[in-house]
Amino acid sequence: MRKFFIYSLFAVVFLGLTGASQADEFWKKWPAGKAKGPMPPCGVNVIALGGDDILQATVDIYCGVKPGNYKSFIHPKAFATYKVRGSKYPDGIVGVLVFKQIDAVFTTEIKGGKPIYDVLQISTGKSIASSDAGHPLNPATCEKCHASFEGVCKGFVCGNRF
Repeated sequence: MRKFFIYSLFAVVFLGLTGASQADEFWKKWPAGKAKGPMPPCGVNVIALGGDDILQATVDIYCGVKPGNYKSFIHPKAFATYKVRGSKYPDGIVGVLVFKQIDAVFTTEIKGGKPIYDVLQISTGKSIASSDAGHPLNPATCEKCHASFEGVCKGFVCGNRF
């Protein structure tokens, strides 16, 4: 009986450590977008380094949360539209920006032709979006920025296309 208890305890601990309780990283099999790399530190002028206006705005908005390295992924059903800078995306989550250092993934979802922005905690899959106006993790902040860069953000999804 004692061996059974020890093996059972070991199994529970093992499942916990291997991430069986973690959220599914649904984007892992999606095509990678061009956006990736380290987030420059606060105050850096990325335009002088060859960056563009949207990267500068991104640095300015997110430097307070120190997000670290990031990678982007595009849903396979939205990939062709994204690649040609289209504006009509299918309903569902069409793109994500993953920040492992802060355990967050920024999502762009389309519902009825309109964007829904969110911030999910990678480890739980639950929303960690802020309700504080102007906070970098507030969906209204995402919406305002995406709407400000029409040349780069087509159909509510931003980024340079391949």
